[in-house]
Amino acid sequence: MIVVEVETRGDVAIVTLARPEKLNAINDDMLHGLLDAVESIGSDDSIGAAVLTGRGRAFSTGGDITAMDAMDEATFARTIALYMELSAAVRACPKPIIAAVHGYALAGGFELALMCDVRFAAKGTQFGLPDTPLGLSPTSGMTWLLPRIIGLGRAMDLTLSAENIDADEAERIGLVNRVTEPEDLLAEAETFAHRMATYPRVGVAWTKLGFHRALEGGFEDATRSEAAAELACFQSRDTRERFRAFLARKRD
Repeated sequence: MIVVEVETRGDVAIVTLARPEKLNAINDDMLHGLLDAVESIGSDDSIGAAVLTGRGRAFSTGGDITAMDAMDEATFARTIALYMELSAAVRACPKPIIAAVHGYALAGGFELALMCDVRFAAKGTQFGLPDTPLGLSPTSGMTWLLPRIIGLGRAMDLTLSAENIDADEAERIGLVNRVTEPEDLLAEAETFAHRMATYPRVGVAWTKLGFHRALEGGFEDATRSEAAAELACFQSRDTRERFRAFLARKRD
């Protein structure tokens, strides 16, 4: 059974979690499918950006507890390693990945949204981290990512309280970038992705890489990385063509 579907719409890939009967609960097949999709998107020159969404009533309610309960320790460790590998792959992908979240984004589903570069959410979406009451802890690099997005205090509150927040609150605290009407969610995320895909790929890739590198180092590290990135952009034929097109418009 295919649990991750990839559709190409022009220069944008739409990646859909496709276990609606399980509210897109994440199993190993889904993790492998997402890894394959991210790798393919990153290496396909015809694709400039991607949207990650879920079919049915939820983006994803997180890990498949039924499957997890049947695992031995070695199997569970391999599953956790897949989450970590996927998070690293999304960060390393040179193309922007936009999450289009609706219904529920809980536990591992919350982590999937957090991995993405930009997050759109439909009004009424519920975000939550019910791991702690189950005796689990965050994965996918969330202990590193979440405090950098919403601050340590809010990250600890969300994680330890295990209380859900809605899309409006998620936007207020910076977890979500944009809130849409439910019927407009995918179209608005796709429009944003298409706009990103029209930009020179070298600039987009170095911008994404630059922000991630800057989070990991100090100010001097960031400025050195920025200088190298800007030079790489300047050397790109696509960038120079954009220069000439800009100057031609000014002359007109």
